[in-house]
Amino acid sequence: MNETIPPRRTVLRAALAAGCSLWMPIALSADDPKKGSGSASSPAAPAATKKAPQGSVHYQAKPKGEQKCSACLNFIAGSNSCKVVEGQISAEGWCGLWVKKT
Repeated sequence: MNETIPPRRTVLRAALAAGCSLWMPIALSADDPKKGSGSASSPAAPAATKKAPQGSVHYQAKPKGEQKCSACLNFIAGSNSCKVVEGQISAEGWCGLWVKKT
């Protein structure tokens, strides 16, 4: 009975290599802009469908001092909506993602 036990370092390296080889393709395919719905026109295009819920950004229908949605860079006046917050947005409202128009 001349069995040799491999060193722990060799076993751990093999386990790490096996784990990475299994999970790496899954992780890389999730970030591939060419796969999926095909709505992105370029790799640098942001995901336009993901907007923050009003509650998570502390949206309120009244301004905070001089800060109001109509003076925000993200406000879309024609549709009373926002580029980053979901739902109908009041021009007199405010949220934590407010950015001054330049």
